[in-house]
Amino acid sequence: MDSSGTNSADSQSDHFLSFSSESSDEDDSFHSSSLPLRDVLNSVFSDVPKNLNIIHINAQSIPAHYPDMLTAFDNQNIHAILVSETWLKPCLPSTSYSIPGFQLVRNDRVVRTGGGIAIYIRSHIPFHIVDISPPTSSSDLAQHLFIELTLSHTKILLGVFYSPSIRVDYFSALEKTLEDITPLYDHMVLMGDFNTCLLKNDTRACHLRSLVDACNLHILPLKATHYFPNSTPSLLDLMIVSSSENIAQHGQCSADAFSYHYLVYLSYKVRPPKPKMKLLLQRNFGGMNIDELRQDAADTDWSMIDHVGCIDEKVAVFNTLLINLIDKHAPIRPVKIKHSPAPWLTDDLKTLRNKKNSAKSKFKMIPSDHNREKYKLLRNRCNRMCRDAQRRHIHKSVQNGNPARVWKFLKSIGIGKSRNDPTPKDINIDLLNKHFSSSALIDDATKALTLNQLSSCPIPDYPSFVFSQLSDCNVKKNVLSIASNAVVPFLQLGRMLK
Repeated sequence: MDSSGTNSADSQSDHFLSFSSESSDEDDSFHSSSLPLRDVLNSVFSDVPKNLNIIHINAQSIPAHYPDMLTAFDNQNIHAILVSETWLKPCLPSTSYSIPGFQLVRNDRVVRTGGGIAIYIRSHIPFHIVDISPPTSSSDLAQHLFIELTLSHTKILLGVFYSPSIRVDYFSALEKTLEDITPLYDHMVLMGDFNTCLLKNDTRACHLRSLVDACNLHILPLKATHYFPNSTPSLLDLMIVSSSENIAQHGQCSADAFSYHYLVYLSYKVRPPKPKMKLLLQRNFGGMNIDELRQDAADTDWSMIDHVGCIDEKVAVFNTLLINLIDKHAPIRPVKIKHSPAPWLTDDLKTLRNKKNSAKSKFKMIPSDHNREKYKLLRNRCNRMCRDAQRRHIHKSVQNGNPARVWKFLKSIGIGKSRNDPTPKDINIDLLNKHFSSSALIDDATKALTLNQLSSCPIPDYPSFVFSQLSDCNVKKNVLSIASNAVVPFLQLGRMLK
């Protein structure tokens, strides 16, 4: 595509475009490919695994494209995924749309459909929210989300921005936000859908460029990132950084599975922390030799328990003998925790998904009725098969299972209430003890006023409350009448009474 924004045959949706820090801004610095998005990203970041690698995608509904996200972003070299148009609502739990190895930070658009932004950040990277636009139900307001990343001794400001349309005047608000927070950081990366085409030399484009220059920031060069059928391509998805010298490479690639927007990416020359290996210490009781266990148990000198008189010592001796047996036949071993991004996502489904994406790419290149119907047929078939596979996986996981495991699985997919600890983490225990251990100081005037008010209140005409004696038989009768198994302590008491 030339600078005027017209189409060229080699700039369509089957290609990805990439700059490197050593390449110039000429067109021959781009490379093209027709690989699936997952393979493209693996190729892009394979040479820079020690850099901070960030991508941005206009998802146009995370719920609708969640399986595509699990497939496309299954890459250990991606550290942050910035998303515009999440279409998430407060009623949708984050656990339902989690990506293994990432934490989800959201800023939803409430009430009205569409909109919303989010950041998926690697779980081992410390962060905290610096600035976030207030929740809005309007489609006439832009949204932003900035977080601070702590990488060794370096702090980076990472942000995502979304403007709903070209009619939104967000420039003054964005400039004020950037002026307030960017001077506090040496490194800053802002990506998003700004809905301002920089291929045009109109008022909006000039205003945005002037805003970025005033904040001493830089816009990374890209070609058109939005290819809508029968429309002129436009450059809407941008990457703004504090210093272009820290960019090892950046570029764009088609993301037909999500929207008509290209995915944009960059590799920042800052080393992220290494992920800590998660280990679980567990015993393999299923691999025990039962015959050898019985023989060793028979050879154990259990008479040692009779040689001690104290009951606590008896229990300690018994536990020691038993644990020695278990350690011999089912020793504790470390197990690496591995998360499958989607157990139901088989190779056949991945192949069908690639066919669907190819059909969508062809429809974008040649928007004919035949290509549209072919794409719709593959899309509907793929969605139906993915939905059925998910349902079979859920049904298999909850059918005839242990209740504890069933509820653990249901919570992992966002069903059920999450356990939130409302206790403040910075509570002063000494002040808390002092509050409850000291007597309340009430002056005599307040005490007299309170007593007078209480004495002036009318006394209700209720029968007086008295205690009556309850026999043991009545207690036993009422306890044994409980039929529910939910009242465990009472049932245990009932069995003892029987």
